[in-house]
Amino acid sequence: MELETIKIYLKIDNDEEDQDLQELIDVSLIYIDSMVGEGYKEDTKAVKLASLLQKKLIADMHENKGTEVASDTKTDRIVVSILDKLTGFESVSI
Repeated sequence: MELETIKIYLKIDNDEEDQDLQELIDVSLIYIDSMVGEGYKEDTKAVKLASLLQKKLIADMHENKGTEVASDTKTDRIVVSILDKLTGFESVSI
């Protein structure tokens, strides 16, 4: 995901947070790939789902200024369902 894409999504029009946002972009992709593998990258629709999930993760981490989740936080059904869907894709090596 490009930095400008997430800045538009978060409605940020200055450059003060660019380094932090880039780190969140990188970490969110690592998180998704480590949770579900990289097989989803072969399917256009799955990549779009992963992009939506990545935006949500970045927005949540940006808003909370961290990666900790409070113990009383409810499970986010959108996140869980997208992770479940992306898990179904397996890499095909040729």
